[in-house]
Amino acid sequence: MRTVRFALLGCGFIQGFHARAVLECGHELVAVANHRAATARAFAERFGIQRVTEDWTGLVGDPEVDAVVVGTPNALHEPQAVAFLEAGTPVLVEKPMATSVAACDRMIEASERGGAALMVAHCWRFHDQVRAMRDRIAAGEFGAVVKTRGYGVHAGWGPGGWFTDRELAGGGALPDMGIHAIDTARFLLGDPEPVRVCAAVGTRYGTYDVDDDAILLIAWSQGTNSIVEAGWWHPHKEGLEADTEIYGTRGYARIFPREEPSEDYEHCTQPMYTAQLREFVAAIREDRTPHSDGRSGRIAIQVIEDAYRSAGS
Repeated sequence: MRTVRFALLGCGFIQGFHARAVLECGHELVAVANHRAATARAFAERFGIQRVTEDWTGLVGDPEVDAVVVGTPNALHEPQAVAFLEAGTPVLVEKPMATSVAACDRMIEASERGGAALMVAHCWRFHDQVRAMRDRIAAGEFGAVVKTRGYGVHAGWGPGGWFTDRELAGGGALPDMGIHAIDTARFLLGDPEPVRVCAAVGTRYGTYDVDDDAILLIAWSQGTNSIVEAGWWHPHKEGLEADTEIYGTRGYARIFPREEPSEDYEHCTQPMYTAQLREFVAAIREDRTPHSDGRSGRIAIQVIEDAYRSAGS
């Protein structure tokens, strides 16, 4: 079967993982679009991409583009994904899927109208240690899972730029980091539905207009409660990104070691992005719904919306 020709929208740090995944899987990078031409040219040179553009709309419906990875600021995910999906082009969109549940719904509807696959890049679902923990839970090793505790915290660091602009990001540390812990907990538990969300969300470490501290309690449909911690600039973190503790009627475990890693430790690694890309391409070729589809992305955003609503009340 022929290779898949990818276009990338955005060329930030995470798009580098996606670009390497495309190449590692034997596919082609045919175009990159970014609003800063110099940044796009540097990215294209790094990954051997011939076509560089500042106008992503010129790639919509292009017969040379088989699939698109959307890795732009969060507020752009919906209009960009909808345009490609309605043109029949499959889309892999970075998390968070969008800035609202309503926007997620419009993306899902566009996928159905265009008959094109829509996948949300919840990358930790493809980490081998996360998947191993999910298998242990499903096998009943811990009995009934009473609660989980998950982490999405930056200690001593936080992003700048559009990440701290509410109009572009839709929120702060919660959709940036907390979403990893939310979706990982749901994945580990077999993708239950959220039935109640209570939260305390605030801005404690910076002067931006988005949150940098949040604690959520999520009640899931199969009876488990999940605690999620999210934040930037915290003086300490109790767990690595997406780390999740499991408290069951028969035992306890966590995905990653509690101890602070050595300086040369790399937590977010290429293999899970490559496995994610393989699933996306397989779904396209087999004409099926991909794992971590639009509905999964929508549920994560639903939890975040419910958390903001709870904190506001």
